[in-house]
Amino acid sequence: MPDREVRAFTVVLAVKGLSDAKTRLAPVLSADDRRDLVLAMAADTVAVVHAAGARDVVVVTPDATVAAAAQAVGARAVADPSPGARPGAPGPLNTALAHGVDTVRMAVPDAVVMVVQADLPAIRAASVREALAAADGHPRAVVPDRSGEGTAALVLADPLDRTVLFGRESAEAHRLSGAIDLTVGVDRWADLRTDVDTVDDLAAATRLGVGPRTDAVVRGLGAALCPH
Repeated sequence: MPDREVRAFTVVLAVKGLSDAKTRLAPVLSADDRRDLVLAMAADTVAVVHAAGARDVVVVTPDATVAAAAQAVGARAVADPSPGARPGAPGPLNTALAHGVDTVRMAVPDAVVMVVQADLPAIRAASVREALAAADGHPRAVVPDRSGEGTAALVLADPLDRTVLFGRESAEAHRLSGAIDLTVGVDRWADLRTDVDTVDDLAAATRLGVGPRTDAVVRGLGAALCPH
């Protein structure tokens, strides 16, 4: 079936400094491997939301290497307004994301804003567009991650809404804030819902099929990392 038409939309992602990247993978991956994986996943995520038709894509980061990588795949990099407090603190993450929301709205004021995790290596353009179409008519909508507890994506249709509540148990926090859960009663968008924090997450994403940059990194890490 062809994609349903969706309103003009923009996308916001946030990536912390690479020195703090994916610490839950530290027992199995070196700092350099984690760095390469973060950059690859972010680039694949940006490439897909562009392919889905995003009018503007902003990556909020305190890291110059991340900023350069984002620009290389067509995103705009903006400085994280609170980089010193980011590691492990969901409040500053949401400050960064809210800043990104403000930034894309300055460029495309009437567009829907989709806030997505930057580590969605299996994401597909069709799922992005389907989620946006499903969110049409709702001021706020949330796509929980595959655990059902976190948030993979948040859709903000109200041009005055900049409330983002990412972090632990954020899916429920977003629902309590008035966001409609787009997955209630429907098992869909596994690719959009698979963010990567653990080896199991990476294995799940790999089974779904990851983007070319992530695939190259994962192949270099060896089959033992992602058992089938």
